[in-house]
Amino acid sequence: MEKEIVTKTKNDSSVREIEVNIAPLLSMLLKKLWLILTSAAVMALVFYLATLIFVKPTYKATFTAFVNNQTQIQAQKSTVSTSDLQASKELVQTYARILTSNTVLKAAASSDIINFDISPSQMAKYVTTEIEKNTQIIKVSVITTDPQKSYKIAQAIAMKAPDEMKIIVKGSSMSTVDEPQVPKTKFGPNYVSSALIGALVGFALSLAYVLIRYFRDDTLKSEGDLEGRYNLPVVGVIPNMNENKGFDYYQNYYYASPKEKDKNNTEGGKA
Repeated sequence: MEKEIVTKTKNDSSVREIEVNIAPLLSMLLKKLWLILTSAAVMALVFYLATLIFVKPTYKATFTAFVNNQTQIQAQKSTVSTSDLQASKELVQTYARILTSNTVLKAAASSDIINFDISPSQMAKYVTTEIEKNTQIIKVSVITTDPQKSYKIAQAIAMKAPDEMKIIVKGSSMSTVDEPQVPKTKFGPNYVSSALIGALVGFALSLAYVLIRYFRDDTLKSEGDLEGRYNLPVVGVIPNMNENKGFDYYQNYYYASPKEKDKNNTEGGKA
């Protein structure tokens, strides 16, 4: 795979197209693959340990609630019409917002269940709501760094919210479907994701370092570099016999300008 670079030399005022083979770049990347992979592994380990040491684990307690509209409550009928369901789904949006309001959270914070100091604004940072698609069910989640704290906040909201909803939204009700439970396992952080992010960072940084070193390297490595960069043809090379690299390694170069080359060729022809 090749690309073309257009350049202009001092000795040649015309524009010349030079074909540059990217095979050396790929070869260099393969040689430095160990460095790139090692950097990715090291950064993955660093991110994992940093998350393990500095990021506190979190615990999530949840409960679900079912929303009824006024028509369903008053009718108390065994079958529910499509209009009733649609009205309830629209009401769910309102309930989801009110559940995180200062009024509801203030009532929950003053509950006997809460045996620690917490303000409604602080509680709001821990509480999130989610509406289950195409249903009248709201899922309320409480995420803190203490499993008991998460459970008690969720339990207090589940107990106080239905009464507050009756006052705020007239003619409707909310009933708890699933009671909150004390979380047994950690909710976060995600150590695997942290390690993957670290691996990507290490890979990107090491790759950038290798590429920068490659493109900033302007040393001459072969006679082709002389011809390509300076338009100077190589007349001869002196191999370095002290190095165990055969004739692929060149210690010195002798080069000449095109005029000198033509002169040498002419003199050689006359001789």
